[in-house]
Amino acid sequence: MPGTLLPPEVVAELTDAAGQILKQVLRQEDRALSLGNGSRPEDYNVEHSIDATVVGLLIGRKLVSQDALEELSTGLFLQDIGKLGLPPRLVHKEGPLAADEWELMMQHPLLGLEFLRDDSIPAGAKSVVRAHHERWDGSGYPSGLVGDEISLFARIAAVADVFDAVTSERYHAPAVPKRQGVELIRTGAGSVFDPVVVDAFVDAVRG
Repeated sequence: MPGTLLPPEVVAELTDAAGQILKQVLRQEDRALSLGNGSRPEDYNVEHSIDATVVGLLIGRKLVSQDALEELSTGLFLQDIGKLGLPPRLVHKEGPLAADEWELMMQHPLLGLEFLRDDSIPAGAKSVVRAHHERWDGSGYPSGLVGDEISLFARIAAVADVFDAVTSERYHAPAVPKRQGVELIRTGAGSVFDPVVVDAFVDAVRG
């Protein structure tokens, strides 16, 4: 599958789903939305795409114009699309990944771009797919980008991705309470995460 474009009808379905999530977020106040899915580990890969999109949009509507939220929503929802190019045994492994497996897993952002090479997905959304695992201090992957080298959309996605991950049940780690997840993000401000994005996140989930 790597290098293969997704069929247009699949892309249309995925972008429509992202749009539906955006509509739901815009209808509600921040604190009315449930954060941290607490689902079974086997449900994580599907529900993470939805829940991380919600968290990212809560942050995004404090930092970008409403006109930009649709593009952000699409990127958030598609951020892990590259995992379709990985062996299912790796994506669904019930336990920690070995070093060589992590090397393969870290290819999923670039694999995701290969699926989305046509012009139906806007550049801002693709930047989320490409860089949601980059880190403010350059410690992320796949390219070790630093600070503003990472798009704002991807910096928002980085916070949303980690918060939803740690507050969700996964095979290799139990869910932590929402409060603990917020504190983990807060302590990463200025090192792992863009401090401006962290401030917007804390403001969005406060209370």
